[in-house]
Amino acid sequence: MKKVLTLSKDSCNNCYKCIRICPVKAISFNERGTKIDQSRCIACGRCFNVCPQNPQSNRNNYIKAKAYLQNNKTLIASVDPAYAAYFGENYKRLPGALKQLGFKYVEESTVGIDRVYKEYQRNLLETRQKYCISSSCFTVNLWIQKHYPELKDFLFPVISPMIAHGKILKEKYGFQCKVVFFSPCIGAKVEYTEFLKEGAVDSVFTFYELEKWMALEDVKLPSAEEMPFDDEGSRAAKLFPSQGIFTERNTDCPEGMEWIGVEGADATRETLLSLKEGSLDPAVLELFFCKNGCITGSSFIHNEDNFLKRRKKIRRYAEETVEKPQEDRLNQAICLSRGFTNRKIPLKIPQGEKLQGILREMGKIKRSDELNCGTCGYATCREKAIAIYNGMAQTYMCLPFMRAKSETISNLIFEHSPNLIFLVDRDLKVKNINPAALHHLAVDKNEGDDLYVLSILDYGDFIEIFESKKDILGKKVDIPDKGITVIQNLLYLEKEDVILAILTDITKEEQREKELLRMKKNTVEAAQDVIMKQMRVAQEIASLLGETTAETKVILTKLISLTLNESGEE
Repeated sequence: MKKVLTLSKDSCNNCYKCIRICPVKAISFNERGTKIDQSRCIACGRCFNVCPQNPQSNRNNYIKAKAYLQNNKTLIASVDPAYAAYFGENYKRLPGALKQLGFKYVEESTVGIDRVYKEYQRNLLETRQKYCISSSCFTVNLWIQKHYPELKDFLFPVISPMIAHGKILKEKYGFQCKVVFFSPCIGAKVEYTEFLKEGAVDSVFTFYELEKWMALEDVKLPSAEEMPFDDEGSRAAKLFPSQGIFTERNTDCPEGMEWIGVEGADATRETLLSLKEGSLDPAVLELFFCKNGCITGSSFIHNEDNFLKRRKKIRRYAEETVEKPQEDRLNQAICLSRGFTNRKIPLKIPQGEKLQGILREMGKIKRSDELNCGTCGYATCREKAIAIYNGMAQTYMCLPFMRAKSETISNLIFEHSPNLIFLVDRDLKVKNINPAALHHLAVDKNEGDDLYVLSILDYGDFIEIFESKKDILGKKVDIPDKGITVIQNLLYLEKEDVILAILTDITKEEQREKELLRMKKNTVEAAQDVIMKQMRVAQEIASLLGETTAETKVILTKLISLTLNESGEE
């Protein structure tokens, strides 16, 4: 299967909604996000409907359709009859709106539904099987081929109405034309890619995507011209979206068989299991993956009406139909046959110690640890272990396991932290206190069961926080009677209405700081003494120098005078 459907892996928020809702667990998950396993996917679109990241599928459809128009290709619209439920009161204007978008011909796919029904009738006349299963729902077809391949031979070997109508349109308007199918089901986007070689359908839009296309081209449905389809099928075919292909036709089943209609994923799974066991009586079965049929297809998540209103609109729409002769069209020589293959890729199943090892990694040491809560998306812990073994899930997806692990880490921090940690309620009672606090505050462990903060700290800060709901951080506090100094951080936890006190003992740092200050003070005093002594010595030296200098001056003066007298100079 081509990679048509992709989830928003880059913006995955690890909610596991897609895994929980996937009926075949085709979603793999790792640290890079979610990914659809195409080998298991049945194109039901449920993951798209629940994903909060608004994933998109096949985004180049609009570009492709515009390219067809720019290259002067004849564009033909094939519209699923469920459109009458989706577009409400303006449904009759849809053909006009599509022609505004550039479609030359607009037909209803009920033409293909009638043709497929006739082929079903032919197969029923020839059948010798215990069971016959309608092949109109592509999701059911994939489900059987990929997960219940032993039932594939019970499927009618007939193509879907979408592909049948595409073939009819190509035969009618020429093989060079481009057929665009408008569907209530995202699965049709995958289906047409599997028939690309036949060239029956060239592109598929969901009704929601058609709405976006009209908005881009400024085509307003309420103001579009009301006009009929260029061709349409029978009244019974128009009821197909809500009642299936057999209900309104009063089909005679082969002798000994009964007709059974089944809607919804859970009912379909139960039916497939019954068929696999062979416990069901011989029957012709029409299986719809969606509950209430195509009027609850994946595209209808964007529609506000409930299914009762949609069903009423479909019935009213069918009742307004004027039946037209169809025999010539039904006898067209178009190949409607197809085959189904075994596409199952079994999961590897861990056995014995391998399974137990994975369970232990998940924190499931004993059977009672296997809560089977489904939070991770898997029904049982063992089913999740199998997914881990196949690389489709991760151990940390288990919420109880991660919570227990988180609580264990929290407990380890609380028990072994050197910080003094305790919780104080509005009555100023200490609700919980860690061993470091008991030790540093010299509190007896038994006393800790009935301890109030006022017996160990100044409670003024606590009262202030309860009144203001504002934290007090980084405050240095002396506790003289305990002989310690702490940095006090008081955090108000509003949800629990308690104060988390985290005290960091800085007594030794304070003592070292005081010792350093004392040493600095002593050093300064010693330096001052040295300086004073040096100044006194300097002064004494200066005084002695002054006296010797004066004596030297007197002697030198006398010597000069004597020298001058001896030379006869006056």
